[in-house]
Amino acid sequence: MDIRSRTTALKRLFTIFEWLPPHYKSEWLRFDVIAALSVWALLVPQGIAYSSIAGVPPQYGLYAALGSLVGYALFASSGQVVTGPSAAIAAVSASVVSLWATSGSSQYIAYTATLAVSAGVIYVLLGVLRMGWISHFLSGAVLAGFVFGFGFGLIVDQTPKILGIPKEHGSYWDVLVGVVKNISDTSGITLVVGVLSILLLLAFRRYLPKLPRTIVVVVLGIVVSNLLSLEDHGVTIVGHIPDSLPSFVWPDLPPVRFVEVVFGSLAVIFIGYSESLASAKEQARKHDYEIDASQEMVGQGAANVASGLVGGYSVEGSLSKTTVADMAGQKTQLASLLCAGLILLTILLLSGLFTALPDAVLGAVVIDAGISLIKFKEFRFYRLSNMDFAAFMATALFVFFVGVLAGVIAGVAIALLLLIVSSSKTPTRQMAFDREHNVYVHVDHHPEAELVPGILVVGIHGPLFFADADNFGASVSELVEATHPHSVVVDFSAVATMDMDGVRKLLHLAQELRSRNVKVLLVNVGKEHIELMRRTGALDELEADNIYRTIRSAVASAQAPVETPARASQPS
Repeated sequence: MDIRSRTTALKRLFTIFEWLPPHYKSEWLRFDVIAALSVWALLVPQGIAYSSIAGVPPQYGLYAALGSLVGYALFASSGQVVTGPSAAIAAVSASVVSLWATSGSSQYIAYTATLAVSAGVIYVLLGVLRMGWISHFLSGAVLAGFVFGFGFGLIVDQTPKILGIPKEHGSYWDVLVGVVKNISDTSGITLVVGVLSILLLLAFRRYLPKLPRTIVVVVLGIVVSNLLSLEDHGVTIVGHIPDSLPSFVWPDLPPVRFVEVVFGSLAVIFIGYSESLASAKEQARKHDYEIDASQEMVGQGAANVASGLVGGYSVEGSLSKTTVADMAGQKTQLASLLCAGLILLTILLLSGLFTALPDAVLGAVVIDAGISLIKFKEFRFYRLSNMDFAAFMATALFVFFVGVLAGVIAGVAIALLLLIVSSSKTPTRQMAFDREHNVYVHVDHHPEAELVPGILVVGIHGPLFFADADNFGASVSELVEATHPHSVVVDFSAVATMDMDGVRKLLHLAQELRSRNVKVLLVNVGKEHIELMRRTGALDELEADNIYRTIRSAVASAQAPVETPARASQPS
């Protein structure tokens, strides 16, 4: 590889070179500055609030924001996406790390950072290997169900903060049961603070949607807390937040098998990549450019690695923060770097201001995020399909009643099950001759088409593999029983995949039909399928002479022993 090729490859990987001077336009600067300020106003309170979900002290949310903004900016696939702390990924992180250490311990904090680095490294490896295509296998119903159940879970999870009562450990259902048991211990002042904060956030969302409502409510909470000395009245506050720079944190592997760390990292990726890619695709569509899914993996990986190396927790490309940035007119990832600078100043100069912030206000901020995740429109949409609705509800219920990690695992299992079930229903359809257009078509779609006497023509419309082989054999056998042909022509034009089970079933079907004096002819079989048949010995049984390039030539061959060409019912 010459120097020019290496430079091109590096520029493709380090996308920051695409918008740095001399490519950066001066008229973009004011938009990027405004976007940085807008995102900062949202990111600071969210980072602090989501830290409680991740199970780490408040400052680690700011560390995660700082690292992720810089990491993503270097490798971003989109100029508008903002990567940072999110409620869902914080919850997944807590579910994984709680299996390795006790919440609140120094080991827990260290392993949280390790998980972020591990997820980031796997992200980058998948991106470098150009495996962005795996996003196509994530079921929309499963992901929507996860978010739906998680939204309700977030509200329940933060209710103890609003009521000023202890929170039970376990699933969201366990927390809800604990709330019911301890509700008599509710702190009246804490409840007033929490409810007023929620009402303000909802009012701002409804009537002033462009207002940075979270920072406004947080500032009001701090002011009221200081004026009324809420801590002296039993209201729990955030307390001291260090104003020192984050230190470099070398990953500390937990005392578990390495495969468990990998599975935990994949749980983060499974949930995080879906929203990150959705945010990137939405911005690409809006601004008319293409998204490289693999590069997005590299960008999100760099963000997670950077977050973990400064002690933060796992992050993702956030749809809400990206929307705020885009509404502010963000042009490039310079806005993320500027926002990182503002976060750094917040850590050094403003962290002390959050000391008096009531926990109930942070709980309200998280509840506001949870409410935004509950989309009844999607609930009604997925009800239109029984299979999708079952996957949607199963994932949501797992998240709420069992736990976030269980919901992720269940979601992956359900997504794979849906893939197998849908693939196992590949239709095998009877075909007939459309004389007007001189082509073979499906009988069920074109009842006017002519059946060829004595010849059954069928088309396989999907993969012929282990999950569908028996259905294929049963379908052809039923059609043979109904039509009593002397020949069966099987069209392979739409068969992209065939495995050993598919070959075995095809061979078994041919042998069974041969015993009944029914000949089997194959059409348009791919080279790789023929090679598989040859290597397994099936080609000798099926006979290479019985494989044709077109249905018409196969039908003509099947007709030859029965009727003369002059009496053929269709052109040969």
